[in-house]
Amino acid sequence: MSAVDIPDAQEIYQKGEKPTNGTVGNLTHEQENALRNLWTKILAHIDKMADKPLKVSCNLVKQTAFVSTESLPDTPEAIDKWYKENKELAGNPKSQTVRDRLHLEGNRDLTVPMGFRPLFQSDHNVRYFSHVFWQACMLHGNPDSYLLNFLRATLWDETQAFERLVFSVNWRATQAIDKLMWYGDLEQNNRMMEKGLTLSKGFDKFGYPVAVVRIRLNKPSERSDGDVERFAAFCLENIAWLAREHGEWAMLLYDFTGFKMENVDMAFIKNLLAIIKETYPQMFCASLLYVDSWLFSGIWRVIKGFLDPVSAKRSQIVKDVTALQTYIDRSQIIKEAGGDLPFEYKYQPPTREENAAMFDAAGRQSAEDGFLQAIDAFIKETRSWVSDSASADGDYASGPRKDAASRFDTTAKMLDKHIRARSHFERLSK
Repeated sequence: MSAVDIPDAQEIYQKGEKPTNGTVGNLTHEQENALRNLWTKILAHIDKMADKPLKVSCNLVKQTAFVSTESLPDTPEAIDKWYKENKELAGNPKSQTVRDRLHLEGNRDLTVPMGFRPLFQSDHNVRYFSHVFWQACMLHGNPDSYLLNFLRATLWDETQAFERLVFSVNWRATQAIDKLMWYGDLEQNNRMMEKGLTLSKGFDKFGYPVAVVRIRLNKPSERSDGDVERFAAFCLENIAWLAREHGEWAMLLYDFTGFKMENVDMAFIKNLLAIIKETYPQMFCASLLYVDSWLFSGIWRVIKGFLDPVSAKRSQIVKDVTALQTYIDRSQIIKEAGGDLPFEYKYQPPTREENAAMFDAAGRQSAEDGFLQAIDAFIKETRSWVSDSASADGDYASGPRKDAASRFDTTAKMLDKHIRARSHFERLSK
């Protein structure tokens, strides 16, 4: 297959047929063999890396000053002491996080526990490939979907898919994405959250959630170094969880209406596109660039240079609300973008109540044990399937292996509420 064979986003939506080719339950004989071969490579790599820890560096997705403190404050007294010692930093609007603002305003309630612990281990300074791989699979209802995303993104090149998948897992490990999601909104730049630079509201014509990046609200001069990478990773991970609940896909809408050149941060756009390509491939059914200014033409030339052939096919420029309705019904387009969906953004900070399960240590351990058992069952059935040369087409998605995938899905959902803070994306989607 080549990029020429892939329908572009406009074709897909005009036909009104969800793009199911190459997804679980919709594989050709050749695609099923590619999935089998990729699982063989991944399981061998998991075995190879079993006793080889990956050191956490956070050199790309940098942690905030509070979280990166050598001895992280974990009591109300210690937290108060840290803020007294770092009052100037916490009060600086450019670097202030949601946690900083809440504390300085007198809201001292812990909305998530301070005692972060990586999945299946206690050492914060390293991660293991296997642990991170299976946690990444939680973003999908079926672990096969995670692998198939990389296969479709590389046009079914098994070697490239394997290399990109390993890169993605290593990135998640070294950048401590699990820790980023544990603290959720709290460690994000307060200004970016207050403005609603990125949010999700409404659904496209296939029922996929629409993630909106409001470019006109972006002001690079108003934030600190490291904020944009942390924010991009945070947003994409949360959008992936929303997509999981609505068919594994989402739509990405870059809203360039009313923007000025001061709002354009090519570092942000480049970083966002790079993370999507390398770590969240095939998450977006379409990426729309909603434009009402001639200023965009030069920016588009730069953006196109960052896109791989598959992503380029899924990217479309729309210049008015009529064109936008090819992809999203007017009733699902927010009013500020010319649609009929009532919407006024107001940031609602996190609460302890929405993260109650994170304070339940016994509940987490039980959920973690159940998830581990589900992983073991899925591995057993997958090893059996990949080693059976006589298996018929479709066996990967039927019988005991299908049951094991369903068990994985159920236990992953049960565990998620114990290890990931709820976000403003979920609050807005209610």
